[in-house]
Amino acid sequence: MRHGLSSILVILAALALAAGCIQTSPPAGTSTPLPTHTTAEHIVSSNTTASTGHHYPATSLEIKEYVDNAASWAKEVGKEAAIAAFHNASGPFVNGDVYVYALDYSGIALALPFQPGMVGTDFRPLKDAAGKPYTETEIQLAKGGGGYILYHYPYPSGEQQSTLKISYVRAVEDTYWVGAGVYTREDLLIDNELRQFVAEARAYALEQGRDRATAAFNNQSGPFIRGDLYIFAYDYNGTVLCWPYQPEQVGVNRLNATDPVGNHHVKEFIDVAKSGGGLVDYYSVNPFTNRTDLKISYVTDVDGTWMLGAGRYVELGQFILRA
Repeated sequence: MRHGLSSILVILAALALAAGCIQTSPPAGTSTPLPTHTTAEHIVSSNTTASTGHHYPATSLEIKEYVDNAASWAKEVGKEAAIAAFHNASGPFVNGDVYVYALDYSGIALALPFQPGMVGTDFRPLKDAAGKPYTETEIQLAKGGGGYILYHYPYPSGEQQSTLKISYVRAVEDTYWVGAGVYTREDLLIDNELRQFVAEARAYALEQGRDRATAAFNNQSGPFIRGDLYIFAYDYNGTVLCWPYQPEQVGVNRLNATDPVGNHHVKEFIDVAKSGGGLVDYYSVNPFTNRTDLKISYVTDVDGTWMLGAGRYVELGQFILRA
């Protein structure tokens, strides 16, 4: 959303700075708490260093901080005042195309600044363009302490086209939760480094054959462990060929496995690889943090009989969502 009045730009920029969203360098610590005993208007007026420039949340950490600050403020002012503020499309919780939305745990929309006609709607039966029941997943994440979700959602302008979006959601209290997201693109989620890593692994597999390649991919000290990147692989029956951080799973058929929110991600690996390769998102235990995080992987076919892939976890780092 774009505002024509410079005064509104000043207000929104001031709020963004107060909420920790305007920065001159990447944020390094935890969310900055909001002032005590405030209203949304007080958050704006109490900040004397705001400029008219905008910096919309652009990383996984920044969107989490945006939501955390909104939730903290909502706890302080109470549900009624918070919902009214979140629902206001011209209010301080709308920052460009980033906005706070609120739902209860039965999936009923409480605040949707760009879709006011859908307040009161049960979002649980709704699915995105890829068939994902995104609200069901958001509720699970909010109940579990918060988390990220990748899905398609209408952009808040023009013809409301469905667009890739990563949101962070979390509980406010035991009756409702909030979220906010960043509209993104596949070429940001699957960047050149990740594509090249997978391409190198595929070329190695074609040259060396399946047995030698999977042995190299399973070697935690081998050349295909690069920082937090590693190769996983399945045959087209769903049997694990390589998984370096869970070697006990090699040889296990996981065709019908689901991730913690119920996604049949192994079937999706195979389907996407057979169709030419691409992005698959799912939830998995991060071997570097031991947390269950959203993972976005790039998968590809090898020789028509098996596939391989690699991905990154969306966590509290500088996962770039906006160019």
